[in-house]
Amino acid sequence: MSKHESEIIDYERRQKAGKSIGSGRGEKAVDIVVGHRQKRKGMSWSSLGSKALAILKVVELNGQWQQLWFPQTAI
Repeated sequence: MSKHESEIIDYERRQKAGKSIGSGRGEKAVDIVVGHRQKRKGMSWSSLGSKALAILKVVELNGQWQQLWFPQTAI
């Protein structure tokens, strides 16, 4: 038994259970959420700026904005 065997995805089992086995949905979500903001006319982004914007968008979508900026007052 390998050290990380429990972490290896059993794609055949997932497929039989009717679950997705690809990353297409996740990649499309990133494209819609982040790409929409970054692909406006005349915009260009550095790798660091793009990553920062993506992180902030995820924080917003997860409802963690208050927790990020004011951790001592977050519920």
